[in-house]
Amino acid sequence: MIIEQIFFASAIVTAIGVIVGGIVAVYRIARKIENAIGLDSQGRTISERLDRVEHQLWENGGTSLADRVNKIEAHVLKTQTEVALIKDFVIGVSPAPAPVKKTRLKKSA
Repeated sequence: MIIEQIFFASAIVTAIGVIVGGIVAVYRIARKIENAIGLDSQGRTISERLDRVEHQLWENGGTSLADRVNKIEAHVLKTQTEVALIKDFVIGVSPAPAPVKKTRLKKSA
């Protein structure tokens, strides 16, 4: 009878331990999700952070990543043209003209 009570008590302690462990695991997962989706250290939501990223993808007058890439591309094309002219002048061989690449434009909603 005492052994049955000890087994019963140990079963209850084990069950409580499993339940508490499950609750702690769910709490940790919920906290990780909240940290990923919720506010960051500067108080911004994920939507605000994605807006900042999207702002960099489209041309906006010189400050976006797309504007900088287009500016570098124009500079590279200018340099290629100058090198081609110098080669043509010095060597007398002119290469085929480089194709002009179109810039990306933001789709209107």
